[in-house]
Amino acid sequence: MYKTGVYFGRFCPPHRGHLYQMIEASTQCEKLIVVISDNANQTKEICQNAGLPYISYQLRKQWISQQIQDMEHITVRVLDETDIPEYPNGWKEWSARMRMVVSEPIDAFFVGDMDYQQTLEEYFPESRVELFDPSRTRYPISASDIRENILGNWHYILGSARPFFAKKVLIAGTESCGKTTLTKCLAKLYNTSWSEEVGRYYARDYLGNDETIFTDIDFGRIAHLQFEQDYHALRSANKVCFFDTDATYTDYFSELYMGHRNPLVQAYIDPSRYDLLLYLLPDVRWVSDGQRLHGEQEKRMKLSKHLQDMYEAHGFGDKLVVVSGTYNDRLTHAIRLVDNLLRGNRP
Repeated sequence: MYKTGVYFGRFCPPHRGHLYQMIEASTQCEKLIVVISDNANQTKEICQNAGLPYISYQLRKQWISQQIQDMEHITVRVLDETDIPEYPNGWKEWSARMRMVVSEPIDAFFVGDMDYQQTLEEYFPESRVELFDPSRTRYPISASDIRENILGNWHYILGSARPFFAKKVLIAGTESCGKTTLTKCLAKLYNTSWSEEVGRYYARDYLGNDETIFTDIDFGRIAHLQFEQDYHALRSANKVCFFDTDATYTDYFSELYMGHRNPLVQAYIDPSRYDLLLYLLPDVRWVSDGQRLHGEQEKRMKLSKHLQDMYEAHGFGDKLVVVSGTYNDRLTHAIRLVDNLLRGNRP
C-alpha cells in the first residue's frame, strides 16, 4: 500500500466517474490527496462556452469535500494554474507547483488518461503512475460531456453539485392567486422538491398569531428563513426545483405592514438565483383564510401591478412570464414553460 497518493483534475463538474476513481485510489494508499487544478480564466471560458455560470474552484472543492467528508484519509487541495502555460504546455511549472501544493513525498499518481503517464514519470521519477480505467467502462462519461448536456447526464453529476445545475423556478404573485397550490402541483408532476412560503406561517409560529406586532427584524428573519428553506429544497431537487415566493415578496409585505421597504430583506433579493419566474395574476376567485388582507378585485389588481413592478425593478424582467386564467389554464401554461426551460430554452 502506498503512503501518499495524488489524484488530480479540473473536475468541472465532478461526476461519479471521478468519485469512483477517488474511492478506488483511496483503497491503495494511506492518504489520498485530491488536487483541483484551476486556471480561473480558462475555467470561465469553458463555462461560458457551455452556457453555464462560472464554476469556481471554491465550489468544486465544496462539492468534492461534501462527497468524501466522512472518508478521513482523503483530502482536497487546489493548484492554481492561472500563471502557468495551458495544457499540454507548462508541465515543468505545473510539476513545481504540484510539489508546493503536496509537500508530502508522492508515492503514486492515480490517473485515468494514458497521455499523462510518460510526462508524470519524467517529472516525478520517484513516483509510480497508476492507470485506472482509461476507457471509462463503468462510468462512460467526461466532464465535457456533462457540460454539453447537463440535464441529460443528470445521474452522473455528484449529488453535492446538483443544486448548482438544477433549474430554479420561482412562483410569485399577490395573495390568493394560487401560488402554493401551483408550486406543489408542479413539484409533484416533475417528481422533485419545492420550498414553501415561510412568511405565511411566521406570525403563527413566532408572534402568537398576532400580525399587528411585526417589526423590521421579523421581516429580515423571514427573508433569512426563506433563503435557508430554499437551500434545503435545492439539495434534493431532481433537475428542477420550485419556489413559492422569494425576498421580493417579503419586502412587498414589509411595505404593507411597516410602511417601508427593508434593507435586511433586500439583501436577499437576487434574480440570478432563478431561471424562470411565473408571475400569477389575481384573476381567480378570492379565498379568505383569515390572514389575507385585500379581497376587493380592483385593489387586488393594483397591488399585483405594484408587486410585478418591484420584480422588474429588481432585474427579474427577462425571466418573468405572466400566467393567468383558470386554474387549469395556469397549470397548462406553467407546464409548457417548465418543459421549455428543461429543453434548454430561455423563457
